[in-house]
Amino acid sequence: MKEKKLKHKIQNILWPCVVFAGVTGMITGVIVFAFRVISEGVIEVSHHIFAFAHENPVFAPLVVLCAVGAALLVSLCLTYSPHSRGGGIPTAVALIRGLITFHWLRNIIFVFTSALLSYLCGIPLGNDEGPAVQMGTAVGSGTARVLGKNHRAWERYLMTGGATAGFATATCAPVTAVLFGLEEGHSRFSPLLIMSSVSSVLCGMGTLELLCFLFGKSSALFSFTIAARLPLSLIWVVIPVGLLCGGFAYLFGECTHAIRGLLHKKLKKWHTFFKVAPVFAVVAIIGCVYYEAIGTGHHLIEALLHNHVAWYTALILLVVRSLLVILSNDVGATGGLFTPLLSFGALIGSVIAEVLVALGLLDGQYFMLLVVVGMASFFAASVRTPLTAMAFAIEALSGFGNVLPIFLGVIIAYVMVEAVGANSINEIAMEREIHRENAGKTLHVLDLTVEAMPGSFAIGKEPRDILWPPSCKLLSVKQENADRHFYTGGHIHENDVLHLNLTTYDLDGTADALCALLGEQEIFGGDVIHHEKLENTIPKQ
Repeated sequence: MKEKKLKHKIQNILWPCVVFAGVTGMITGVIVFAFRVISEGVIEVSHHIFAFAHENPVFAPLVVLCAVGAALLVSLCLTYSPHSRGGGIPTAVALIRGLITFHWLRNIIFVFTSALLSYLCGIPLGNDEGPAVQMGTAVGSGTARVLGKNHRAWERYLMTGGATAGFATATCAPVTAVLFGLEEGHSRFSPLLIMSSVSSVLCGMGTLELLCFLFGKSSALFSFTIAARLPLSLIWVVIPVGLLCGGFAYLFGECTHAIRGLLHKKLKKWHTFFKVAPVFAVVAIIGCVYYEAIGTGHHLIEALLHNHVAWYTALILLVVRSLLVILSNDVGATGGLFTPLLSFGALIGSVIAEVLVALGLLDGQYFMLLVVVGMASFFAASVRTPLTAMAFAIEALSGFGNVLPIFLGVIIAYVMVEAVGANSINEIAMEREIHRENAGKTLHVLDLTVEAMPGSFAIGKEPRDILWPPSCKLLSVKQENADRHFYTGGHIHENDVLHLNLTTYDLDGTADALCALLGEQEIFGGDVIHHEKLENTIPKQ
């Protein structure tokens, strides 16, 4: 019996959450390193092109024409791989939650390609984190399908590991990456998820650091140090930063939702090219005039940290870049939302810091700190992940000596959006992918019982550790030889009868997922207690 349990734990815990998760992390580290090196070169070329067009306006029409040509290539990429569009993190989160499906290899290829085309044209989406997270998710799926063909239950755990490894290698923030996978990816903490995430992150970061050492590259996302520690008597200066970041995060989310609804209503029948091309052209025109208004935002954050942007310019950039980010993400340009969100917070923090310094209320040595507080606060408010934002500010933004002001700013911004009921920007972005996946399908609402078959993945695990199909709720557990259903905690045992309630658009996919977790059986046979069909709840797009 002990040998059987040990074999089961090795097969269903050690292999997927340590060994295969580590392999996923190493592969992700290699891909993200290559992507970072190439994207940095592409962005540098883009900067030179727009600088040349700015100095020689006669070439500006040619730059715009080339941007339209790139938009054609991007639209072709999106046609062959629809889930490579938009922000990489929202799509990755939808994938690891099991809300949408994709082809892993095709996704890696087209995310890599279309993202580079977007960066070449100056599209204001992040250049590392979004695509890295999505490609890491795809690597996790590929690892499960190629190396663990007979263990379909492993896939979402490995996808989570790949996503966290992608985040860690893109930002050089491993602790934040693990929190991201738990807080944003699954909105819960689970030992199995922690194991798979930590294993992938460790192997991914190790691979990245080794490659950076061999090729003489820096792995850090930002390279600066906050020398000044804010005294307790000045802690009040972070209050306006938190309030304004929370307020603007709410407005940004509302504008995103409104513009997305308007564009969908007006352009839903248009070909992808005719949606993407105008945005690429507008971005190219703006880039020829003022490059700081476009691009990934990384260069802008560096300038803001060192107070190289005037307050009135920062306000203009905040408005212009916000609109461009919303439009670029909505039409499907590939990139990340992480860096743009950080840049919005940096803009807000820099404006407040400059005002306080001008009024003589704050010493200039604390300018950089308020920019960092703004970055963390806006990210926490817009994505609704305060723990991830706090960890990132401390780990990647040199916040070790100013934990209290950073935490205070984040909490103020988060409480503000929580009070008004603002939606996460990632949740808003996920709606499009989910609607596209389920357009025109029938929603099934089921109440049924299933059995935990001997040797299945779920045996020996608590329900919280199991990644059930989306919208699946465990109502009760009836143990073998028991007279009634109940659940008092603890592990699932062989031959336990589980009472589930679930909603799904894909009966076959849900049945496969349950069989992968609980063993092969007839899912929708005679044990269905209730089955309701809701026809065409999502219109075709």
